Amino acid sequence: MRNLSYFFKQFQFSPDDPYASSYPIIGLVALLYPTTYVFVGAFQKFKLEEAETISKMVKKLFPKVEFSQGAVAPIKEIVKSKLFAWVKKDAPIYSYGQIRSSVNGNTVNIADIGIVEDNVSNKLTGILMRIPVLNMVVMLYEYVLKNIFSNKSSDNVYYTFRGMFCWLSFKKKLNGHTIILSNNQSAKLDRFSSFKFTDEHRIHLEDPRFTNQFLVYSSDQVEARYVLSVALMERIVALKEKFNQPILLSFQNKEMFLAVQNKNGLFSFSSGKLDDVKIVEQLASDIETALQINSELSLD
Repeated sequence: MRNLSYFFKQFQFSPDDPYASSYPIIGLVALLYPTTYVFVGAFQKFKLEEAETISKMVKKLFPKVEFSQGAVAPIKEIVKSKLFAWVKKDAPIYSYGQIRSSVNGNTVNIADIGIVEDNVSNKLTGILMRIPVLNMVVMLYEYVLKNIFSNKSSDNVYYTFRGMFCWLSFKKKLNGHTIILSNNQSAKLDRFSSFKFTDEHRIHLEDPRFTNQFLVYSSDQVEARYVLSVALMERIVALKEKFNQPILLSFQNKEMFLAVQNKNGLFSFSSGKLDDVKIVEQLASDIETALQINSELSLD
């Protein structure tokens, strides 16, 4: 105890050394800056290797599709889909790659996206990142510590939604819109508290297997029941089982939008798992299912 007391006493203010109390802070900053930059540099190297690996895999597994890792995020389509009640037009939306393919004459678009909700937590993080020293602490936490303890890629920690977003056209003309969300309290609260969809109504359907897993909102109750036939509800349940992840769908005009949550993203891997065969199999399965979405749901 005496040694510990003597150690801290060295950093107490005194007339002979008025800056003694600032020495620990200076030492911490001197340690944080190089350490954080080393970790950030290592992470960026990992992401570069990941992007190159993903590109080779997609081109080898799906040689007929167009694949771009520099595509702009489909902001217009995401807002139009009405799937995310909290999304605003100026919300930060990021793209990590996009696939475009023609299947049976229909163009299917698949993007790996990340959406940041403009909430208090993310605003506070943004403020701290502008403050010297504190920004190093935030970077160390977000890029290193949080990645270690959460076991997921650290470029995902900010996202309210991360995963696959798919959109395509079909032949049926709809006058209103029908939204299908995961059946949980968060989705109910988001829809209830949003003032953007005042023309929507909660639709109660008879299929217990479907209603246990999904919520349905629509601007036209009759049309919603026409769209969500018994056969289509069964296919949507089967589609969710295929992805084995939460899914969201919307139907409007002649378009369908699909979002599949994936905390690591469609074209990203968890840190340290570039060689995991199961991840490669899952990537191929997710893309294949999305490419066949038109026939899976019998939208032709």
